[in-house]
Amino acid sequence: MYVHSHSVMPRLTSTKDLIERAALRLFVEHGVAETSIKEVAQAANVSQGAMYNHYVSKDELAWQLFAANFSEIGHALRHLADEHDTLETQIRAMIRFVFERFKEDWLLVTYVFFARHHHLRRVDRKMGNPYLAFRSVISRAMKRGEIPTGDPDLATSLVTGAIIQVIDTRILGRIPGDLTRKADVVAESCLRLLGG
Repeated sequence: MYVHSHSVMPRLTSTKDLIERAALRLFVEHGVAETSIKEVAQAANVSQGAMYNHYVSKDELAWQLFAANFSEIGHALRHLADEHDTLETQIRAMIRFVFERFKEDWLLVTYVFFARHHHLRRVDRKMGNPYLAFRSVISRAMKRGEIPTGDPDLATSLVTGAIIQVIDTRILGRIPGDLTRKADVVAESCLRLLGG
């Protein structure tokens, strides 16, 4: 059972928007494999023909939803990191951004996080990648001597795992309220994990 936050729903302005929002909801609630293209069309209140005007298959719809949003979050995190010059300010800003995106559109962020294991093999170097954005920040902090030198992939896995677990626990309703109010606590814990 998924517990959603009181996020602002994006304005749906086109058939494609209606399809994507319906698909996100069904994919999060039931899973991609368990959702049919017919169910997405019904939930979006469009014909199956209209679905195929935008997507050749349910798998392509699932991939496009993941790829566009995973990449957008990854690019945004990289740009945000470039606006700060210390590990502490970068980690704080990046975690706050992820939690703000969750607050704005919990359904989209939930889908991206839950679907990542299914789609990661298709991610290419041109796409934005949240994991690599955090890895770059951590690797550079190691080179600057802000944190102990170590395996940047292990360190990044610890940090991103902590962030993902907080989101997962919020989705399940075990962490109440607005995650942005917990961003500093999570950031401090992540900095401690990194030895900073």
